[in-house]
Order: sequence, then structure tokens, then C-alpha cells
Amino acid sequence: MAAWVHGPMAELNRDIIARRRPAGEFPAAVATALSTLAVVPERCTPQEARRLVVLLGLVGAGLGRHHQEQDPAHRQRPERAFDLTAGPDRVPFLDYFARLAARTGHPQRDAYASLTRWNLPVSEAWWGDTRLATLPGEFDDGLIRTYTGERDEVRFLELIKLSETLERAVNGTLAPLAEETVDVCGAEAVHRLGVAAELLDAIRRLNTAFAALPPADGLRVGHFLDVFRQFAVHWRPGDVPPSGALDPEALERDLLLGVDPPGYRRHIARLRPGLLDGEWDRLGVVMDRPGLPELLLARLRPAGDLAEQSPAGLRVLLGSCPALGALYLVLRAHARVSSAHLMLAKKYLFTPQRDRDRAGVGDTGVVSNRRGTTGMDEAALERLTRIRGRHPLTALRRLPTADLESLAGVDVLRSHGRAEARFAFSAAALVRPRTSDDDTRDDDTRGGDPPDGGATGDRPAGQP
Repeated sequence: MAAWVHGPMAELNRDIIARRRPAGEFPAAVATALSTLAVVPERCTPQEARRLVVLLGLVGAGLGRHHQEQDPAHRQRPERAFDLTAGPDRVPFLDYFARLAARTGHPQRDAYASLTRWNLPVSEAWWGDTRLATLPGEFDDGLIRTYTGERDEVRFLELIKLSETLERAVNGTLAPLAEETVDVCGAEAVHRLGVAAELLDAIRRLNTAFAALPPADGLRVGHFLDVFRQFAVHWRPGDVPPSGALDPEALERDLLLGVDPPGYRRHIARLRPGLLDGEWDRLGVVMDRPGLPELLLARLRPAGDLAEQSPAGLRVLLGSCPALGALYLVLRAHARVSSAHLMLAKKYLFTPQRDRDRAGVGDTGVVSNRRGTTGMDEAALERLTRIRGRHPLTALRRLPTADLESLAGVDVLRSHGRAEARFAFSAAALVRPRTSDDDTRDDDTRGGDPPDGGATGDRPAGQP
């Protein structure tokens, strides 16, 4: 199954999208591949079950997409795409997948965790010579399985996993403060907050560098809109397709840092069906604790409102609790990461779709390009980005950044190395030029830009 998904299935998806072969060939080919599955889900080891969830998640995404593209009415009954059986016992596909999912705590459809974390190789976050975090991978062959095998998909998934690896390092660094096993005003807290700020800056650099790549070396807008996103279809009405918005580390970081606007917890709760069981459990624990700004300000409450303090008064507060300045740097870095993510969403999704709407092309896919797959539109993302920038410590903007960084020890941290994420088997492959003439094509048949030229990867669509 692994070899078929990585090779023939990806090629078949490319051919169907390019209209070189009919969509009806896909379920027929899947039926043949599924018939070779001899394993009973309950007899799988946890790793075998996770590997099969990755593979069958990609298979199911193809079944769902091609079925729904054949007839708009199919979108009302998406589960009919899966009228196939697996293994010698001819277990219905969705039942077989659900039994595998039960072995792993995975949702009963493809999900963010299997598409990115389990699919890609082991990744690590480093600070100089110190490894701070590891994200596991379930395969040991160094391959990355995608819908079509195109490098755009490989590079984008690499970006997502490397970002999440750094995010895990941030959360692991901050967790002892939130758990109050480390004094939030102590020297260790200052050091941890300084490291977290630098890790967040590494996330921002990683994402902005990706956005700056030329389309041939990064992600073509047309491929993202018309190929990659169109596999994020519903398997059942109202379920939660895979999305970067389901990154549990990013959700946890918001909660750790006190980002909790009205309705945000309801939004997170709506994402629960798309998360692993353990991920939701961890988020529930963090939700029950106050955010770090609340914890720290509770220690300083007799000093009054920060906004009412003069610069001299703020310096006095920083002298009594240097962690105040260090936490400000973390919150500022967090807001900058949010701005970088918004920029990526504008560049690859919202602005090119708006260009298509103006050109009369419209939103023609089975997955809408006018909003994220979890339902967030551009206005909602802009609002959340503004909220992250309006944190409770904004009054400290009045003090020089150099003074705050010196107080938090960030200047010393930088002298000892930089934060980075990489795959354990090799360096990250985010900049990997195309080497064949076929790879340099950016036309519509390979998921390139629409024939009207309305959303070209060569013209950056939306910079903040």
C-alpha cells in the first residue's frame, strides 16, 4: 500500500486533475489496492496503525475529491465516495479506517496530525547545540507522501512540520511557568522567556523566508488553490478536514499567552473532532489555567495599571520583576508570528481568490478558497492577529527594545547560537530547485495558474 500511494496513486491523481484520465479510474484502482490489505486493524501495532492511517487518509482524500468533482450533488452525501471494501474480509472502507483510528486516538477521517506529523520524518528544534523538542514521524524511509507527489506539496508540508516543531519547543519552554513549578518572576523564568522569544522569531523567519521563495522553489499559488486544497473535502457532512489551523501547538501557545477573545474557546471546541485525543486532553488542561500575562500581573497588581505608569515607573517595575520585560518580548514575537501567518494566508489564498472573483473566474472548486477549511475567513484572521498584538503588556512599547532585550538576556542568548528546526535524517529541504524541464512547468495542467492569469505565483499576491 505504501508503494502504491507514493507512486501510482500520486501519478493517477495528477492525470485525473490534468484530464488525461477519467476520474472513474481512481476508485477502481483503490479497490484493487485495498484488496491487498491482509492486516486486521485490531492486530496492528500502534505504529502500523498510524502508518495505515496516513496512507488511507491520502487515499480517502482522493476518493472524496474525485467523487465530489463529478457532480455537485455528491457534496450533499460525501460518504458515498467510500463505497469500497478493504482486506480479504471486505470490511467497508470507512469502518476499516475507523477501526485503525480507534487504535491511535485519531479522528475517523484524514486529519492534520497524520498528514503532517506522522507522514513526515522526525523533526527537531535546536538552540545551538541543544535539542529542545522533537516531533515524531512514523516512517523510516525519508519519503513524504502527498496527494500528487508534486514538490509544492512536499515543501509546504515540510514548512508546516518544521514550524510546529519550533512551536513545541516554545510551549515546552513556557509550560513550567504556567504550571507554576517555576517562579514566574524568577531568574529561570527570565531565561525561559528569552529563549521562547528567540524560538518564536525563528518561526517567523522560517515562514517569511518560505513566502519569499520564487514559485518554482516554493509553492505555486495555482497549485495550492486548485490542487492541494481541493483534497480537503468532507468525508461526512459537517466533519473537520485537515488544516494548519488544527496545529495543537499553536492553539496551546495562544492559551498559554492569554489569547482568549470572546468566542475563541468555542472555535477551539469546534476543532476538537479534528484533533487527536491526547491533543484535546492537553488543551483542556491549559484552558483551565490562567495565561502567563494574568499570572505575572497578579504578582504586580499593587503597582496599578501598566498603561498609567510613566516610563520611569515601568523601569521600577522591571527592576522588581525582570520577567515582565521578557514576557513582553514573547508576546511581541507571538504577534509577529501571527502577522507572518496572515501574510501567507493572504499571499496563497485570500488575495488570489479575490483576484479570481474580480476577473469573473469565481470559486469553482469543491473546497472553497474564500475561507479556511475550518471556516475562518480573512476578516476573522485579521481580527485575531490584531488581538494578539493588543496584549496586556503593550505599555512596555514605550521603553527601548534594546533595554528590554538586555534585561531578558536575549542579547546574550543570541551570542550562543540561533534557534532552528530540521529533520533528523537531513537538513530541511525547503529550498530545492526544480531540476527537470517538466518540473519548471507552471501551467494549468500541473496545478499552475488559471488560464486568465488571475492568480499568478510570479506576482506576490498580498504582503502585509
